[in-house]
Amino acid sequence: MLTPEKLEKLILKYDIAYNHDILPGHTKEKIRWVLPEGIANAMAFEKAESFFIGFFEDGVYVFPVINDWEADDPTVFEWESIRSFEVKKGVFMENELHLITDQMMLELKIPKRMANNPWVKENAIFLNSINYNCK
Repeated sequence: MLTPEKLEKLILKYDIAYNHDILPGHTKEKIRWVLPEGIANAMAFEKAESFFIGFFEDGVYVFPVINDWEADDPTVFEWESIRSFEVKKGVFMENELHLITDQMMLELKIPKRMANNPWVKENAIFLNSINYNCK
């Protein structure tokens, strides 16, 4: 489970200058197959991968989540190497991050809030207030 303690551990482990600029994120879930059964359908989804995403002065840090919401070493996208950066505001629960460099394209979902984790909503509000979505 994602907790404030796990976020604090991430900050301490990587010596991050934290300013409410980290959010959780995940890959888009994709449907692998659908089996129609009368009025209900059975669906199998590909497993979504989770991340912590940091929006810092020197770039975007994407920390893969391993085990029980423990973070692994980040992939760093420096602002100079980013050709396109956009956060599309979602209507309901999630925004979409689109980041393009010369080497890759990254698309992630970013929740606006999470149950029992008020820091997610607080960080999302702070990041919106500084217009992080249009760097």
